[in-house]
Amino acid sequence: MEEVVFIFTYRNDVRKILIPYLKKLTPQQWEANTYHNTISWVIEHMAQTEDYWVFQIGLGEESRIIEENQNPLEQYLRIREKTDEVLHSLEAKDLNRLVVVPDFSDGWKPPSEPTMRWLFHHVYSHEVYHAGQIGVIARLNGFDGPLF
Repeated sequence: MEEVVFIFTYRNDVRKILIPYLKKLTPQQWEANTYHNTISWVIEHMAQTEDYWVFQIGLGEESRIIEENQNPLEQYLRIREKTDEVLHSLEAKDLNRLVVVPDFSDGWKPPSEPTMRWLFHHVYSHEVYHAGQIGVIARLNGFDGPLF
């Protein structure tokens, strides 16, 4: 089982910078809206997306986000705990299991074979993309972004 976790050693790297940054934001900074999305919205989106891909698509289970009005940062922290539990429970052979990806209305398809390995890479790269977006949102709203 160590093998699987070892493949994704980078999975929390962006969080080492992003989480302390988010914890220092004021409520006004969380909701600043010069850009079409707020930092609050992006963090909630990241948590919901991870939940969707890992639990609903990857495992065919129910959502792990049970509190609709929960603080976005709490959602973001809790879903990674749940995802890490899944990752720690997988064996190397599980990473090659195909997942069924739904047809999306915009026609998006996975760029490669949708295996569990692909799914985890997809979730982690999605997070990195949006972490960068948070930096853009902060700067457009006139305050410092995370230092990455």
